[in-house]
Amino acid sequence: MYEIKGKWLDDLNEDLQGSDRSCAVLAGAILDDLLKTLLQRYLLPPVNSSDDRLLSRSGPIDSFYARIELASRLNLISEHTRKALDWVRDIRNDAAHKTDFTFDSESNNHRVANIVSILEIDTRAAEFLKKPYEGVKGNFIAAIILMVACLQIEIGEIGMTKFRPIDAMAKLTIKDQSL
Repeated sequence: MYEIKGKWLDDLNEDLQGSDRSCAVLAGAILDDLLKTLLQRYLLPPVNSSDDRLLSRSGPIDSFYARIELASRLNLISEHTRKALDWVRDIRNDAAHKTDFTFDSESNNHRVANIVSILEIDTRAAEFLKKPYEGVKGNFIAAIILMVACLQIEIGEIGMTKFRPIDAMAKLTIKDQSL
């Protein structure tokens, strides 16, 4: 059984208490970094450990979207978590591009309600939706805290992939030497 407490929770709470806009952007960045760490733990290390082109800036798995999609397809996160992360990504993108961003908008209200519902926070951890996490922004922060905790558990328990390519060339037999 894992408990959600400690300095990381205090730090995260403090970090997310800024403006609606900064809260949404920071939450997206935190989850994006955790997905990157999850993928790094699972994937084989790069040939050159100082140059990870796959997950580095401008690499093919640099975006939050790409990391969500890859983690989902590798079955490292559940479908519910994927949907919740996609809604967080949508909220983060709105916050990054709209100067008048607020959690009180109708679209963000629906997104946060969807996140709370799909992660079953209202039934599994209803106490998280009370003070200080009431309201749309508070519910968003509660959902982020729970997703951070879940991703940290995944990171702690995931191992590097055991899949290895077979040596297909060794399995080939050429019977007709006249080719």
